[in-house]
Order: sequence, then structure tokens, then C-alpha cells
Amino acid sequence: MNIVIVGGGELGSMVADQLISENHSVTVIEKSEKQAKYLNDSIDALIINGDGNHVRFLKQANVDKADLFLALSNNDNVNIISCGLVKKLSNATTIAKVENYLHYFPAPPNLPVDFGIDKTVATKQLSINKLVDLISEPDAMEHIHFIHENVKVIGTMINEHFFGNGMKLKDITQDNAIWENVRIIAIKKDNEVLIPGGDDILYTGDKLYIIGKSNVLRDVIKLYFASNVKVKSVVIIGGNQIGREFAKRMVKEGRKVTIIEEDEKTCNQLAEELDNVLIINGSGLNQTVLSDLDMENSFVACVTGKDEHNIISAVMAKKNHAYKAVCNISNVAVSSIINQVKDIDSVFSTESLAFGEIIKYCRKGDVLSVTPVPYIDAETIKIKISKKIALLDKPLSKVKFPTGMIVGAIFRDDVVIIPHGDDKIQMDDIVIVFVLPQSKKLVEKLFA
Repeated sequence: MNIVIVGGGELGSMVADQLISENHSVTVIEKSEKQAKYLNDSIDALIINGDGNHVRFLKQANVDKADLFLALSNNDNVNIISCGLVKKLSNATTIAKVENYLHYFPAPPNLPVDFGIDKTVATKQLSINKLVDLISEPDAMEHIHFIHENVKVIGTMINEHFFGNGMKLKDITQDNAIWENVRIIAIKKDNEVLIPGGDDILYTGDKLYIIGKSNVLRDVIKLYFASNVKVKSVVIIGGNQIGREFAKRMVKEGRKVTIIEEDEKTCNQLAEELDNVLIINGSGLNQTVLSDLDMENSFVACVTGKDEHNIISAVMAKKNHAYKAVCNISNVAVSSIINQVKDIDSVFSTESLAFGEIIKYCRKGDVLSVTPVPYIDAETIKIKISKKIALLDKPLSKVKFPTGMIVGAIFRDDVVIIPHGDDKIQMDDIVIVFVLPQSKKLVEKLFA
């Protein structure tokens, strides 16, 4: 496809780099001269130094020949206006990153389509939803939803109390029939990611990624990985939009909520806007502030706009007996390193969440979604089987799959199938596949 991207910042450059690796033709319009020069030296794309909502630069990017237009700058106004201009200049599908979605589109009559936008990626809302997922299953460090949230992937870490420490996977899973209804699709050991086999041995610190029905996964967590600690309060460090909207959600659930915010003016605004929330004017880096709170068995969300503050605050929260500490990171490049810090239970990046939303529109064939699995350099791909392909109606044990992939689930006629060797993929199935980087092109060819 011919793809034009406005905004070559962290998200835009991540998307461009991925699309170039998949042999799409990419043009990037970037306003910053310094960033445009960096992109010109680092990626194989046409780079235009200019304003994304200026018709002259859109025409220079040959937007009239584009199949897809991605407005990914850090300015909502630029993203919205540029999509409207592109709709007048071409037939391209338009996708806009809109951080402050509710500011522009709180309700009808204002709709994105009225501004020439076919799809919006509401980045702050993605982060809020991620926090809600993480507190809903506090013993899981990752959640990826599929099929109307009926099927999902969870990530969980093996602790020292897990009965199967030092045992082979096949010996662990024969202990309870519940393992027949879920599938372990990946094991992360230190920095290595494995597609699991029956002879793989599990140890404390290993991270498991398991797919299955949401209710069955809940039972698996409860049986094998739960600490039986009940989260009794929520502490939010950072009173920005993510913090305040997450606070509102938690109050609706009847939880005790505290927000720690450094800026006094913001604290006053929060106090006027939020009911039943304790607002503390202070810093999450201040030991005195944290000590004055009863943080035992609390869920701490560190969502300030500063990565270093979020990281240190999360570690300090754990030292003050928080049950779970999570933080939002903007620098994707270092997030995988931060994820190794034992005192931080979960790290997520708004840009990575947005990347997963955007990249699925750029894949070939019947790919319904592509979701990066955070920090393990892998993807889950949801594929609709609408054409006759070579592997149809063959037992999975007889299909020669690439070594870096595994079929995690099959959705057929509103029934979720956790596949085994005798199961077959049929026409009109929706298949969820877990893929390591080296196998992506082979998987695309297999299902094309």
C-alpha cells in the first residue's frame, strides 16, 4: 500500500519502521527539521519537512495516490484538520490519533466522520482501559482481549510458591483438567521467549502467556497464581487526564481512591471535579507523603508525564507495601528494560497500545487485528478464514507450522475452541495465532 504519515515522533516513526519492513511504500511529513533529518538518516521512507495540515505538503506527499493516511502527530488539531483536508484530496482511508478524544467528540452531533476521519485512536482512553484491566485481575501483569472480551491472553509470573517449580510443563498441566481449556502460548525466561513444548521446565521468575476464555483464565489464576490479597485502595500518582478519568472509574466501582499531584492549581481543579477522592498536593517521590498513606494492599498507578517519576514512584510504592504498582512510560525504547525491575509489577506504553490499534489496518488478507505482546517482541494475530487455504480441514498435528508460531484459539459459530492436535481449521473460523518476529512473513503466507 501507499501510506502517508503525518507526525514522525515516537509513534509515527515506530509505525513507519514497521510498515517499511512489510514492504509498504511510506511517506512521512514531519514539522520538526531536526526530527525530519533524523528520520531521513534512519528509515527508508520519503521524508518531507513540513506542516501536516498544509495542503502544499500533502500534495508534495502525493496524498492523492495514498491508500491509507495516518495522522499521528502530537497535536490533535493537526491530526483532525489534516484528515479533513486529505478527504478532499484523495480516497485514502484516514486514521487519526486523538489524545483528548472527549474534548472534541464528547457525544453527537460531533462525530469523527464529520471531520473526514474514518478511524480514531483515542490514546489516553487506551491507557485508562489498560489500568482498568490491570486492577480487574491484580495477579495478572498483562491482558489482551479478543472476541468481544470473551477470549483473552493474560500474562502472569511464576512465584516461589507455585507448585510446579522445576517441573516439566506436561507434568504440570496433567494435574488439573482445567489446562485442557486454556493454552500456554509463550514462556519468557529472562530475555528469551519460547513457544512452549511439553518438556520445557518452569522456574520462579518465568512469565507465562496463556490464552483462553476469560472466565476459565480467572479460575486458572485463582488456582495457581493468586495471592488471595484483596486490593483495598487505589493510589494514583499524577492528576492529569489519565489519572482523573481512572479515578472516576474506580469511584464508580466503590473503591477508595487517592490522587497525589504536585501542581497546586491542578489539585484545586481535581477537588472541584471529583467527589469521594482524597487529593494530596505532593510528590510520589516524597517518602513522607507515601509514609502518611496506608498503602498496604493498594493498587498504585503512576501516570505523571515524566517517565523517571513514574518509575521511581512505583518502586517507592512497593517499598511502602503497595500490593501492585504499575507505571505508564512514554519512552518505548527503554520500557523493556524497565519491565525487568522486580519492584514494578507492570509497565505499559500509550504509544505501544496505539501502535497495536494502528498497525492492524495495514496488514494483508483477512487479518482482523494485530496486537503486539508488550516487551516480548511478539504479536497475537486474529485472522478470519474466508478463502480456501492449504491447511483447511487438516488435523493441526499434520500441518507444518513455522517454528515461531502457535495457534492459540479458534472461534467457530460462537464457540471458543482451545485447539489440540486433532482439531482442524475450517472455513469462516476466526483463528488467533501467536507469532515471534522471525515467523511473521511465513504466517502471513500460510494464511494468505
